[in-house]
Amino acid sequence: MKKRTVLRTAGLIVLLLLIVAAGAWWWLTRSGLPARSGSFELPGLEATVTVRWDRWGVPNIEAASLRDASAALGYLHANDRMTQLEIGRRAASGRLSEVLGEITLDYDRGMRKLRLRRAAETLWQSAGPESKEALEAYAAGVNAWLDERGSRLPPTLELLGIEPEPWQPVDSLCFALLMAQDLSFWNDRPEEERFRWLRTYGVDRTLDVIGDGVLPPAAEIEELARASSELRSGRNAAEPGPDASPGSNNWAVGGSRSASGAPLVANDPHLGLRLPGVWYQALIRAPDYEVAGMTLPGLPGVVVGRTEHLAWAVTNVMLDDHDLFFEALDPSGTQVRRGDGWAPITVETEDIGVKGAAPVTLELRSTDIGPLFAAEPEIGLPARSLAWTAYLPADPLLAFLRLARAHTLEDVPAAISSYVGPAQNLVVAQRDGGLLYTVLGRVPERKSGDGRLPAPAWDPAYGWSGLRPTDLDPKILRPEDDLLVTANNDIRPPGYDQPLSADFDVSSRRDRIRELLLAQPTWTVAGMGKVQTDHVSLFANEVLGLCSGEYPGDAGRAFAVLAAWNGSMDVEGPSALYALFERHLIEGIFNDESEHDHVPSVYERGRLERILQGTMDPVWFDDVETPDTVETRRQVVEAALAAAWTDGVARWGEDVAAWKYGELHTLTLRHPAGSAPVIGRFFNRGPMPMIGSATTVAAFGGGWRGDRQPVTYGPSMRWLVDLANPDGGLAVLPGGQSGHPWDEHYDDQLRPYLDGELHPVPWTDAAITAATVSTLTLRPAASSP
Repeated sequence: MKKRTVLRTAGLIVLLLLIVAAGAWWWLTRSGLPARSGSFELPGLEATVTVRWDRWGVPNIEAASLRDASAALGYLHANDRMTQLEIGRRAASGRLSEVLGEITLDYDRGMRKLRLRRAAETLWQSAGPESKEALEAYAAGVNAWLDERGSRLPPTLELLGIEPEPWQPVDSLCFALLMAQDLSFWNDRPEEERFRWLRTYGVDRTLDVIGDGVLPPAAEIEELARASSELRSGRNAAEPGPDASPGSNNWAVGGSRSASGAPLVANDPHLGLRLPGVWYQALIRAPDYEVAGMTLPGLPGVVVGRTEHLAWAVTNVMLDDHDLFFEALDPSGTQVRRGDGWAPITVETEDIGVKGAAPVTLELRSTDIGPLFAAEPEIGLPARSLAWTAYLPADPLLAFLRLARAHTLEDVPAAISSYVGPAQNLVVAQRDGGLLYTVLGRVPERKSGDGRLPAPAWDPAYGWSGLRPTDLDPKILRPEDDLLVTANNDIRPPGYDQPLSADFDVSSRRDRIRELLLAQPTWTVAGMGKVQTDHVSLFANEVLGLCSGEYPGDAGRAFAVLAAWNGSMDVEGPSALYALFERHLIEGIFNDESEHDHVPSVYERGRLERILQGTMDPVWFDDVETPDTVETRRQVVEAALAAAWTDGVARWGEDVAAWKYGELHTLTLRHPAGSAPVIGRFFNRGPMPMIGSATTVAAFGGGWRGDRQPVTYGPSMRWLVDLANPDGGLAVLPGGQSGHPWDEHYDDQLRPYLDGELHPVPWTDAAITAATVSTLTLRPAASSP
């Protein structure tokens, strides 16, 4: 009897635990799910907004005004991406530690020192009336969703115990600054790296490495480098990898190259790949604003898109949009030298809240130039101030609102004049014919120097004198060959005589796109979609051509295979051998100096190309760890080929056709909650073997991590428009529209994305009606005006 009672009790406990677990699972998977049908109040609306959803969770918004459309978009972004919005504004403001604890404290310190939140406040103050109205309406939409949901929030917010504060317009502008940070090279601290090269390798060798006609450093900077040249310790850059710098592709073909007779436009910006993704697709239709395309969660308006008249696409110019100024402080540390006088240092303190610990007080210092970073004497860096176009007054939203209202190519320059950065290569096509390339953004006008090396803040000959007039930027209007392509390459046309400091990528992706587009007389958007997934690397072919020769043993076997290969970065075959060879080649040329001298590696793709072409000092071929031997180019190439062969055979055997590039080159899409114990695996997707590389049109790249090269960036969306066919557009995201892991649109586009497939983008009312699977209505609150 007693045993039976014990068993019955145990059974009841197990049943109770199962019920509790089932309830917890139901709560986790159902809490905060997006609503795509029904009727909800949105205070502040002037009229009812109708949202029709297609099978991919893409909303088609019909509103009475841009103001109402912005409010609706805010509601929908919160509906699908509230976790992304909350984490994003906290990241930009340096407030992650309030909810994540000490693990993010260093990140928060860095963001506070960078002053992104302060820069967003500057943008808000300088925004025009229409932008402010749209941002305020967007905030009202987010807040309406938060009020309606109450405690029924998405699982990540629930698990972290986050109760989102009311959304503010400045929160939205933080997302513009986060994108500026992603696209700026300041993240890699290039001037600091180059100064460390300057003190380690000297002026001539450093200028040779930087290349592109770089101007010599100021005499005082050269003297500082010489005075600290004996330092050989301190922080290094992360292990360099062949694919460390992301990029993007955009192109347009004119009517003479289009099967429909009207221009076609394609875009696939290469950004960090994660869940949820960077973009949110939408169509917005209001009497004063009608546009379809990709929105940026956190902000109103369409960034990449099409209207009845125009379609446009963007890639990063790779502009040097920031400068680092070394400072001379007075003995008290409260002033910096300016010519023959002194300027005060502004000092502020902020408390960083830390979950589970006491707040941390941070001292922030600034000069008249920008944020002031403390000296790092262990690596020879003095105190320094940062000038960055992101800190300048601007109205980034207005440019995209006006672009959507432009009717002709000639309207575009004036429409985008309020935009400062991050600078983009803007390709625009007009339905009635014609293409335009122009720079979207502004170039700093430097008094002296070119910004590639630190400048002396105390010398009035250096500094910024303002922003360059936009009519001096590179432009191409209605090109004779009816074709425009940019892929982060050097966009200066022949004869362009203005200084333009930029970290351009090699031209291999641009060249491959042009090669494919010129190979047939006419194109469709479906055909251009296949170009977006092309994974032949002209860069790999060039490297191999420059390394051609007769090699003995394993090196000879490796080169024979690669010489017969077409450069296609497939998931199996010689692509794996090339990836291993390129890695060993980079290590053999550049990494020995970095490790020996304790400085960041000088490697980048353009330098590998230059040294193999013989246009860069061959001293880098010599291994500094063998002082009694001077290694030659041929020896380094032979050693890299042999090492790649040995690695591959050890992993996969002698048959190179069976080598698994997809084992080296994998993609895992990670969610912010993906690292959580036990349940984290339900949030992530992958790993998945991937085609391509940083130098293919399908640019899936990332640095080496141990013996793997995981993909960290790639096409953040694919977008194609045929201006002759309003309903002929195509698009796909690397995941889905939703940020909720248990929503049907969280990853429903992942398989089509991996397979190179796209879904239709309806424009006309008839096509939208045919594609509609549900309807949501947002109505004014009873108390709304």
